[in-house]
Amino acid sequence: MSDVHKVFGPPGSGKTTYLLNVVDRELIAGTRSTKIGYFSFTRKAANEARDRAIKKFPDLNARTDFPFFRTLHSLAFYCLSMKTEQIMQVEHYKEFAVQAGIELSVVHEEDMVRADHPVLNEVNLARIRGVDLRTHYNQSKMGIEWHHFEFVERTYRHFKRDQGLFDFTDLLEMVIEQPQTLPILDVLIIDEAQDLSRLQWNLVDALIKRAARTYIAGDDDQAVFIWAGADVQSFLTAKGSITVLDKSYRVPAKVHTLANTIVHRIRQRQPKTWQPREFEGSVKLYRRFEDVALNDQEWLILATTNYLLNPIHEWLRSMGVLFERSGVPSVSPQMLQAVVDWERLRKGQAIPGSAVRGLYRYMDSTCVERGHRTFKAGIDAELYDIATLTKDHGLNTDMIWHQVLTKIAEDKRQYLISVLRRGGKVSESNRIRLSTIHGAKGGEADHVLLLMDLSPKFAKEYAVNADNIHRLFYVGVTRAKEGLHLVLPKSTDKGFRL
Repeated sequence: MSDVHKVFGPPGSGKTTYLLNVVDRELIAGTRSTKIGYFSFTRKAANEARDRAIKKFPDLNARTDFPFFRTLHSLAFYCLSMKTEQIMQVEHYKEFAVQAGIELSVVHEEDMVRADHPVLNEVNLARIRGVDLRTHYNQSKMGIEWHHFEFVERTYRHFKRDQGLFDFTDLLEMVIEQPQTLPILDVLIIDEAQDLSRLQWNLVDALIKRAARTYIAGDDDQAVFIWAGADVQSFLTAKGSITVLDKSYRVPAKVHTLANTIVHRIRQRQPKTWQPREFEGSVKLYRRFEDVALNDQEWLILATTNYLLNPIHEWLRSMGVLFERSGVPSVSPQMLQAVVDWERLRKGQAIPGSAVRGLYRYMDSTCVERGHRTFKAGIDAELYDIATLTKDHGLNTDMIWHQVLTKIAEDKRQYLISVLRRGGKVSESNRIRLSTIHGAKGGEADHVLLLMDLSPKFAKEYAVNADNIHRLFYVGVTRAKEGLHLVLPKSTDKGFRL
């Protein structure tokens, strides 16, 4: 049986660094890289762990020496010797939707695709939680007739069987039933354990039985995906020695004090004592988000639900501030670059042909002669100034950018004019980020502006199961590296209480 170590990493305490150091120690001690398994919730995290190991041990090869730095879904795919054509793809979901008489969308997540449909979402939730379908249906209270729910589920199951196809939940179920296909490891590392579903824990349990040493790392206090099937209780009750990382390198003292007040309200948790970084920081309360003065540092603006960000979105635009929302910039990078490149040309500088090609896309025939707008005669790697473009490539204007780049929609042009008038820099589009708390987990910023309003759904949950809401706001406040700015809820019965 594996020697199991549970590692609890409070916010900003260096949990990933701890796990990467485990990999380093094992490689230095002579453990073969092919006998180390590093399984994270995201492929990006697993790849970063692999890439760091390769940087320290350059004789190792990413393609052949690290077969088990993966997500658990990817491990199942690998161990079952699956092929891509055996997995449900976009065209298969569309064909199934016609057969079932439903409409669905397809979501791309990491290295897999899944259908987004109310029935299929609930069916998958029941499967990953290990709950009988009828029991789950009765508990979910989704307002869908059972005969329709059961019809869609049965049609989906039969469609996959008849086509010889599988989804990624099938792969987890199949590999658990065939534990002999799993690798025998010297070291097993499981990251973000608080986010694993019951089905994934079944796979982890099978891996532990075939490993000499196991490290399971996470933070139960940051388990904010329980609604999506995360099984934090399996992490809490797993057997093993316990290590608590006791120093945060992110959270300042005043934010730490508030975070402790929130986290100690959680009834079922692993007790932890950890220290803030040596910086006092600040916590401020506001009645309106408009009263927050956004300085030139990095900002993360958070809400429990996406629609609560809409007023802030419009507020920032009205002030001429660039920002990102859920990773999408308020103005596309290509559009911003076109503005920058045109103004460089007007200042007498030269830009590469590839930039000219992008610039011309935003000009109409009054600015660039017909036959030249695709810049066919240009060479991407060569440099061009405004004189050369005027002489040889159809350019016939040198006016200011907002009179020239007429293919930019009027509202976007007015927005960019406002940005530049207030002295904003087009290179700062990601200085202010808007996100839900769920979407920001793992992120951080100098300053965090956190709306304390709750959606009706979360307000109901707060009254029934406050632990999940306490975890959510604990995650929100601990994103701050310097200042935390809390905007009080508009309604006391639909807001988080400090």
